[in-house]
Amino acid sequence: MNQRQIAGSKGGRATVARHGREHMQKIGKRGASVTWTRYYLAPYGIGGYAMVDRKTNTVKAIR
Repeated sequence: MNQRQIAGSKGGRATVARHGREHMQKIGKRGASVTWTRYYLAPYGIGGYAMVDRKTNTVKAIR
């Protein structure tokens, strides 16, 4: 792990300790909802997919 990853992990644990697991689940669900409102998955290549912006129809990421 690099320094950024360590700091992010420490911050995440502190947030869970301060606000609780339920809070983290709630913001995770909200983030997922926003992501799938903005993007959709489209087949890409053989066995891959691309995350495509619904408004502009441009590729955001390829996996």
